[in-house]
Amino acid sequence: MSLKQTNKSGSGVNQQIRILTVHSARDLFKYKSFFLLIFLLIAADRLLHRYVSVEGLDIEPGEIVRMGEAAAQFVFTVLPGRVADLLFDYRTILVIAGMFLMKQIISLWPSSDMRRMHRSERKGFGIFGSLLALRWRQVLWDATAVGSVCIIGGLWMLAWFMVFQALWHRFSGLAWLLLWVVAAMAVAPVVMAGFSYSSKIAVISRGRFFEKLGLFFRLFKDPGIFWPSWIFFTVRISLEFIFVVAIPGFAILFIPVVWLRIPVAGVSATIVYSYLKMATFKFFLQLYRKFPQIQQEYASYYDSLT
Repeated sequence: MSLKQTNKSGSGVNQQIRILTVHSARDLFKYKSFFLLIFLLIAADRLLHRYVSVEGLDIEPGEIVRMGEAAAQFVFTVLPGRVADLLFDYRTILVIAGMFLMKQIISLWPSSDMRRMHRSERKGFGIFGSLLALRWRQVLWDATAVGSVCIIGGLWMLAWFMVFQALWHRFSGLAWLLLWVVAAMAVAPVVMAGFSYSSKIAVISRGRFFEKLGLFFRLFKDPGIFWPSWIFFTVRISLEFIFVVAIPGFAILFIPVVWLRIPVAGVSATIVYSYLKMATFKFFLQLYRKFPQIQQEYASYYDSLT
């Protein structure tokens, strides 16, 4: 590789890092997209302090092991029957519908908002305009893509479940449950990537239904998309657990002073979560920029980077 090519490659990497860090933070504060999350956090704080008690939560290590062994027995013997019963329960459909609606709120709506940002169509606090910009065909396409990801992830977890269930029956122990959890966690970044990319592809105006599906399934067929996505979303899951779950959860449950716990939880959860959403959108635009549908949809944005 020549020195010129090396410099070009290095500058490309530096630009990618700058887009995911500096550009994401700049756009986050420019469009104030985290304000709505602050109000949701305050509502969650009120509900938790009204209905949740944190007294008596001390658990000894020996008790944790016993709980784990009981959990393994439950998972490998009782859980399959419970899951089978749920599959034929009409209430399961209602729960799935509710979860999909929540997914639209936390994914498709923000993706519509960020699409408008990156097409210079979003001015000021225009998040509700992004909601009005959504169409039913986009929601239907997103449901198809999300369903596909759930089937793929479910088959992966079922295959490993059958392996470790057989081993548990042969060599009883907590380790088989832990190994199954590890296998499930290994596919989690890909599932999260699928959930994220589905909304981002759903909101673009170019490409027909099956053309978009072909674009979406590149996640599973193209190593150049699969592995960067797996790494990126592994990092994102780790950061979200620390800053969006652990720190805000500790603050809300254990800091008694309301004027202190809300800022601590708010800075950690709302700003970090919104930043990660913005960085994820820019990561998607860089990863998929070689495809004509994405290149044409965000032509002005890509031109601004050159």
